[in-house]
Amino acid sequence: MTKLSKILNFVLYALIAVTVVFTIMFYTGGDVAGETYQTPVYTDMILNWAKALVFATAIIAILFEIFHLVLNPKNAVRTLISIGALIVIALISYSLADGTPMELGGYEGSDNVPSMLKLAGAFLYGTYILLAVVVGAILVSEVSKVFK
Repeated sequence: MTKLSKILNFVLYALIAVTVVFTIMFYTGGDVAGETYQTPVYTDMILNWAKALVFATAIIAILFEIFHLVLNPKNAVRTLISIGALIVIALISYSLADGTPMELGGYEGSDNVPSMLKLAGAFLYGTYILLAVVVGAILVSEVSKVFK
């Protein structure tokens, strides 16, 4: 094992340990008093931890991709094609989404507006499209192994 892999293993185990501690706190910490619905005390904490992990992962992925492009400029074409494909999927998803306000009895919130509904629909359609691409890639990969 190299020194870097030892450090990365330590960081991985530390992140897992923090996540396990937060999860135990979330499930065993009790409920907020006076709430209409059952609301665990540590809901905000675990949500903020999840957001921090997602943002850290996104930043690291972007930085490594930039670093990879600087070291291997010949591979930039593949990266640009991938970015273009994601943009096309986002545009298709957004065009499929519907922004018609829903009639929700008793809901007085501010999110039942066309812009938010269109964005939520775009995310859902984007997820469906990417899921179909992944399943298709798995099928093509497995079928191509049969013919080799």
